Amino acid sequence: MKRDSAWLVALALGFLAVTPTDAWAYVDPGTGSYLFQLAAAGFLAGLFTIRRYWGAVKARFGGRQPSVPPGSERPPDSHE
Repeated sequence: MKRDSAWLVALALGFLAVTPTDAWAYVDPGTGSYLFQLAAAGFLAGLFTIRRYWGAVKARFGGRQPSVPPGSERPPDSHE
């Protein structure tokens, strides 16, 4: 019951956010390019983050250990 009311509130707020109203204001032409720049930067940052952590996510759900970059592995112990 509580979940249904949360969806109803979210739907009502979403509807209010997208309904047009008269705005007697000036929107600078640079605002659109700035919003586009923010959207593009957010999208690229998301892609970078996914690419950066994809090995760890795949290792967690795939059951494998993340690969170690070449040159960063420890030398074998000669004590054994």
